[in-house]
Amino acid sequence: MKSGGKLVALLILFLMAFSVAASGCIGGGEKSTTTSTSSATPTQTTSTSATSQVGILEMDKVYVIATDKSVVIVGPKGESPTVNIPSGKKVIKVQYEVDAENTPSVKDLMDQGQGFGAINPAFFRDEHVDALVVAARRETDPTIRTELFKALYILGNHLVPEAILGQNKQLRVYWSWVKGRYYHPTLAERYDLLSEDSNAPAVDIGIKDYKNDPETYVIGTFGWPESFDPAWTYETFGWEIWHEIGDTLVTYWKEETEQVSPDLAVAWAHNKDGTEWYFLIRGGVKAYDPWNDKTYPIDATDVAFTFLRVERLGHSVSWMVDSFMDVNHSAALTEDEFDQYLKEHPLVAEYKGKSTTVKSLDELKKFFGYNGETAGVFKLVLPQPYAPVLGILADPFLSVVPMEYLLGDKYEEALKASNNGHDPSAWWNYLQEGQDDPTHQLMHKKPVGTGPFYVKDYQENSYIVLEYNPYYWNATNNPGHTRVIYVLNKDPMARIQLFKTGTVDAVAIPPDKMDTVKGLELNGFKSVVKTDILEPILTFIVFNTQKEPFNNPKVRQAIAYAIPYDQIAKLVYNNLLERNYGPIPKPWPGYIEEGIIKYNYNLAKAQQLLKEAGVDPSKYSIELIYNSGNSAREKIMTYLQNTLTQLGFQVTVNSYEWPTYLSKTEHGQYDIYVVGWVPDYLDSDNWVGPFLYGATEFKSVEVTTS
Repeated sequence: MKSGGKLVALLILFLMAFSVAASGCIGGGEKSTTTSTSSATPTQTTSTSATSQVGILEMDKVYVIATDKSVVIVGPKGESPTVNIPSGKKVIKVQYEVDAENTPSVKDLMDQGQGFGAINPAFFRDEHVDALVVAARRETDPTIRTELFKALYILGNHLVPEAILGQNKQLRVYWSWVKGRYYHPTLAERYDLLSEDSNAPAVDIGIKDYKNDPETYVIGTFGWPESFDPAWTYETFGWEIWHEIGDTLVTYWKEETEQVSPDLAVAWAHNKDGTEWYFLIRGGVKAYDPWNDKTYPIDATDVAFTFLRVERLGHSVSWMVDSFMDVNHSAALTEDEFDQYLKEHPLVAEYKGKSTTVKSLDELKKFFGYNGETAGVFKLVLPQPYAPVLGILADPFLSVVPMEYLLGDKYEEALKASNNGHDPSAWWNYLQEGQDDPTHQLMHKKPVGTGPFYVKDYQENSYIVLEYNPYYWNATNNPGHTRVIYVLNKDPMARIQLFKTGTVDAVAIPPDKMDTVKGLELNGFKSVVKTDILEPILTFIVFNTQKEPFNNPKVRQAIAYAIPYDQIAKLVYNNLLERNYGPIPKPWPGYIEEGIIKYNYNLAKAQQLLKEAGVDPSKYSIELIYNSGNSAREKIMTYLQNTLTQLGFQVTVNSYEWPTYLSKTEHGQYDIYVVGWVPDYLDSDNWVGPFLYGATEFKSVEVTTS
């Protein structure tokens, strides 16, 4: 997002008319040092139109990528080319200077378990790509951001650190007695907002004396949450649990996607450049500790502690805090302090499509229509403005936790050391990095939150029981459900049997078993099988780009051509997987179908690329891994094993339990694995960043347009 630079190098690009299908043969190998970029032979692609060149035009000291509307040029300062620009296209130039001293090595990020965190899951590093990601994050003009995202989509498609299998259609299976179901692309449903027909059957579930009755929502599924600690979970199951048992500052109400709603923050405002945000905290909120039958009042200091703790523990999920927030200079303020600040520093408040300038606390409360209790103000500092920041604040990993519960007898000392939350950086001394942190060990086993449910009972890999929270700040006398039970079973046929008998209300099944649950009837109710939503979820395989031969983009392209996409879509996903070729789902800004390689199953092409790469497949043993219990991914890897074996590789397939799987992949202990990506927040950066960013730090990234 900034600009500048003088044209120094002369590089004339001859725009040749290649077809998209024939283009994209990129050579060279990535280098894993912190100051070098991957090299590649020039690749020239055009759209199907003879007058509109689209695709990668040059990849050397600079990258030149033509979209349908612009030409994006990215490179280090002093390496800007002179380019023949197709008529009618805007030029967007990104110039950067690497901060080599502060750029972590890829090996260190592997050791820290930062895959799909501070660095992408493939441990792929390319300074040009990283500069584009940073430029898109800092840019405020949505039209320029979109063009940068298109360039990243094209680069991701050609450099292929992850091979996209497709974009998922939702499969949802449940009994018709369940009422009020809704869909949100980033958050699970709140189960207290769903209800059941009073005539729904009551069935023993076979766990203790628990029954599936109309007040109990029972889900048949598999896997296990990475952790019950919100600061240590970065996967859908853990986030779902915390959406039920926790509260964030803001949230999305049911199907909202355009704007957030108040949760623990009842009002908010920011300075003009968007680098300081102030959140007025709801009063009267209590965190319930079911393990000791205690409650803890929540205020702005708990919020400041929550945010700093996520960064301090340093799990992969902390990248969003580390990248977009400055928690050390954030603070907890009193209402009086905030009111005095507003008198001299008016702030901008935006809510429900309206905007105003507020000069007092009363004006802010009135603008949001709130007149209840408050519990201080949380000041959140951002190092740079970031448009989607409110979406991040709605993520369950930032559920507010009680500082007093976690610090115990150190609480008063820590509060005093921070001057009552005015200096959160003091709390670094009361926490530690990694899973040995005592607060993590406590929350991992005995979670405490403020949400509509609490964790009452669990047995690892068997079941989890959530009970309605009697201290929930927004409690109702008639919630849709007073209990939620997850019944876990790796065997999909066993889960289907639980569904057929009404033991579970909803069930997770592989798409290829969809027909087994269609048309069922039980006690006058029918099974519901819904597949009508194209989700912004991508399923893909991940290459370890720090290992041979996957450090060579031609090898990755070769394997992309060895994937039987149609077979996977039909036989594994029952046609609930739609083709996508890069790291942005349709129809989000940046998705483009011109100038890309439309990979298809083509073993001859794969063999050609391996030959061009100078790679003898017979010299490589490859392990393909997936998470146990996921039969769809097991089949994907079995199909891939077959095709890679035909290419000459020695291939084995293995599975691991979900927590182990996450640990191995986050630490780079894999060759190729398969996974899906549900967005953290609704912005194209939350696909291109996690998929492509290599954790390069920059002294400057500047954007100019002409």
